[in-house]
Amino acid sequence: MEKFDALKKYMDKTIAELGLSGIDCIVYQDHKQIFRHATGYMDMENKIPMKPKSFFNIYSATKVVTCVAALQLYEKGCFLFEQPLHEFLPEFKDMQVKSGTFVIKPAQKHIRIVDLFTMTAGLSYERETPHIIALAKETENKYTTRQFVQALAKEPLMFEPGESYNYSFCHEVLGALIEVISGETLGEYFRKNIFEPLGMEDSYFELPEEKKDRLAPQYLYDLAKKTMTLISSDSLARSGSHLESGGGGLIMTGEDYILFADALACGGVGYNGAKILSKPAIDLMATGRLTGRQLEEYQKMMPALGRNYGLGVATMHDPAASFSLLPAGCFGWGGLGGVQNSIDPVNRLSYYVSQHTIASPVYLFSSQMRNILYSNL
Repeated sequence: MEKFDALKKYMDKTIAELGLSGIDCIVYQDHKQIFRHATGYMDMENKIPMKPKSFFNIYSATKVVTCVAALQLYEKGCFLFEQPLHEFLPEFKDMQVKSGTFVIKPAQKHIRIVDLFTMTAGLSYERETPHIIALAKETENKYTTRQFVQALAKEPLMFEPGESYNYSFCHEVLGALIEVISGETLGEYFRKNIFEPLGMEDSYFELPEEKKDRLAPQYLYDLAKKTMTLISSDSLARSGSHLESGGGGLIMTGEDYILFADALACGGVGYNGAKILSKPAIDLMATGRLTGRQLEEYQKMMPALGRNYGLGVATMHDPAASFSLLPAGCFGWGGLGGVQNSIDPVNRLSYYVSQHTIASPVYLFSSQMRNILYSNL
């Protein structure tokens, strides 16, 4: 029997029972692939199995890349976490905040840069707001990251910055901050400072025409019926055609993402010796930061004891409370289409699952898959 046969059998059985299309799981340890198994179909209609080097919209798994990029600039002394955001993005200087149902008043606190990392800035995830709708109309839906963020800043905050947690456009704003500090578009910055150094050749905001035939079909899952409906493979996170969304816009292959995750699991150094981040910065990223009301609101969205939220990632600090076989210090973040990642600096292990299913019930199998993996290491 092979070392990870139990994980393969679990994947085959569970994906079929749930009626999902397919998933592709890759695991690296110390820069080497120790496991890969794909099950189910990439294309259900034509019964085409999951293929290597297929592209998927990774949605919010983009956030981990954005936070690493911002931490690179932090390491270079470009900003401090407690600096007011408006020192770089002046549109955020005089914010308004909602108070109750009808009252809007001037905010008493400034958004700090750390509030973007931790989703505590008071922003929302609402696209259908007056200023964003107006921007789309004025630009014929061709607005840039900076234009989107400028429109976002005109909307009132949901709460005073730092007082609570709300999953939101914080990392789109963080992407705009990267653009302002670096003088490059977000995509250019990612390419020069993360993708090219790590040898990631299949990571984009806009998929090149010659590679579009490798884009996996995308589905919508119905848990009650256990059925899949084919939908457009266009990213649901993309609004303006020129928007490079730091919160959810990347399209990439599993082969590329695992190189990124592997570097973070191995002290910030990739398989080829390229360093993208220091170990102290990774430790900072992986440390839970939410307390009080912030943590209460986060746990409403992610109801799991022993976990917290660090700098753009879910963090594990008490495996016993989480009933998890993963060690303290693990971190990661998934995406709307079902992609999952887990980065373990303790065991220098990285785990990534490709999937292209909106509303995938990952909570029914992702923890089990990782527990089986760890029990067989």
